[in-house]
Amino acid sequence: MNLIDRAALRWGRMIAGYGNSVTKNARILWEGRENIPSTSTIWFTFHDTNLVALALHDRVSPRRVQAFVPPGLVGMGMRGWFDGVGFEFLPLPAEGMGNPTFALKAMARGLSDNRDVVIAVDGPHGPARRVKPGAFWLGRLTGAPMLTVGFAAKPSFRFPRWDRHLVPLPGARIAVVCSEPVYLDRKQELDEPFLASMGGMIEAVTQHARDIL
Repeated sequence: MNLIDRAALRWGRMIAGYGNSVTKNARILWEGRENIPSTSTIWFTFHDTNLVALALHDRVSPRRVQAFVPPGLVGMGMRGWFDGVGFEFLPLPAEGMGNPTFALKAMARGLSDNRDVVIAVDGPHGPARRVKPGAFWLGRLTGAPMLTVGFAAKPSFRFPRWDRHLVPLPGARIAVVCSEPVYLDRKQELDEPFLASMGGMIEAVTQHARDIL
């Protein structure tokens, strides 16, 4: 591992540390916790709420968690971040190279071994809020429950990057709203109307989280 990789890994761990600290000391407003399945679950949301979502996951689920990491420097930072929140990670190949279904099948095995999966459906590089099909391919393959969660925080700011990442400030109130679970059968078409409806579900729970703050 070279110096730049080590710096990215450390940066990721610092992000995890901040997320853990700010959520530990926040006032959390929960809604829909009764919707959380008691079995391995695929959690999906947009990339901009990763800081809060990753830090809070162990408060709502006792299971170990898997998540994807992209290649390169961004992936190294994500490895540090996941390490800091206790997630396992699976590497994705570079876009246009390798076989991404290999990682999805590895996650399917994790779901069958009592693990959760967390996926940002517009990540890792965007475009922001444009839903990609990978999480739903996994839900269709396994039949596992899929759950989206909306987050809002005050006071907070948006980090100036492609996803306008939500960063709660110390002492923030954080609202968390869980949807009802979605179950996909093997015949579900993962077409644009379906993906748009899943994006709409994320937007709806996110707006509800803003409303209850």
